[in-house]
Amino acid sequence: MRQVLCGAIAVVGLLATGCSDSRPATEPSSSSSTSAGPVASSAQPSSIAPLRRSDYAPGRHTVSFDVDGVTRTAVLVVPSSLPSPAPLVFAFHGHGGNGNAFDQRVDIDGLWPDAIVIYPDGLPGHPGLTDPDGSQPGWQVRPSDEGGRDVAFFDTMLATLRDKLPVDNDRIFVMGHSNGSGFTALLQLLRGDDIAATATLSGQPGAILVNNAPPRSTFMMMGENDPLVPYDTQRASIPLVEARLGIDPTTAITDGYLTSERGPGNKELVTYIHPGGHDVPPEVPPLIVDFFKRHALSTG
Repeated sequence: MRQVLCGAIAVVGLLATGCSDSRPATEPSSSSSTSAGPVASSAQPSSIAPLRRSDYAPGRHTVSFDVDGVTRTAVLVVPSSLPSPAPLVFAFHGHGGNGNAFDQRVDIDGLWPDAIVIYPDGLPGHPGLTDPDGSQPGWQVRPSDEGGRDVAFFDTMLATLRDKLPVDNDRIFVMGHSNGSGFTALLQLLRGDDIAATATLSGQPGAILVNNAPPRSTFMMMGENDPLVPYDTQRASIPLVEARLGIDPTTAITDGYLTSERGPGNKELVTYIHPGGHDVPPEVPPLIVDFFKRHALSTG
């Protein structure tokens, strides 16, 4: 049985945490590796090294990218029957985790076989509550953190995938757990023009990020007994997102732990509030996939 080891970090306008699966993650034996150069912005890479076509063929690959001289890695899953264009999902693990273990935990590619899904690996350097020295992998949660290394990583990945695969620019989605949730919220703020919808799990953005980010449909998961990120702190983000999306909370439809609220332009806030803790319940990833399927950048 998996054991969970978690850490948390609080910042102005954001409370986000990280957790990891303590079972060692093994890379698939059939994986391959690629390399890509750094980018100047989210739109165009400044230079991308040649890539082997086989690395972006259908299947599961370990890919690598050169970002400002640093090698960054990710698990990339390309559909066996690749639609053109195809939705793209970025899934960011929590503090101390890695892309391979997060893939095993949420299995977005298995739940959405038509989607291109990438599970990036964080780097050490960002401190967590149980990792004050930042010795475990994690993600920046403010623009200035770690020199903006992870936003540059996102830019490089997105530019490369757009170049090598038939990415549907109307259906690019970002999700994250804990510290990865904090990074997801930061990407919505800084790269929201590219993102159709987000899912933030066990760590929700505060007023600074919500009020200044482009309004995007949002899935928010929180546990009432989360030992790392207090439920009351996470719950405080709900009215902020409702206001940002122009949602009337009296129109909410609740089914068990799941509540859906609609706003103008097909904007939607979905909250999943469960009685558990910090980890992702197994019923949540299918709900996220269904949520993503309902949204596109052009239609809310």
